[in-house]
Amino acid sequence: PQPILPGERILTTRETEVLYHVARGDTDRQIAEKLYVSRRTVSNHVSNILSKLAVANLRDAARAAFRIGLI
Repeated sequence: PQPILPGERILTTRETEVLYHVARGDTDRQIAEKLYVSRRTVSNHVSNILSKLAVANLRDAARAAFRIGLI
């Protein structure tokens, strides 16, 4: 994958919200309750985030998000 430039917007607003909560350590259930969506919706957003950031897990996604200034 191509490198992501700082400030480049690759996630949707909702995906960015989900990633913010992931980086805080919230569970899918907690995120779903805070954003008024189902756990399945959160899970789908997480899958999209991992794919778009080309990372294998949530820890790496949070690191990437901080590194490139998404959150």
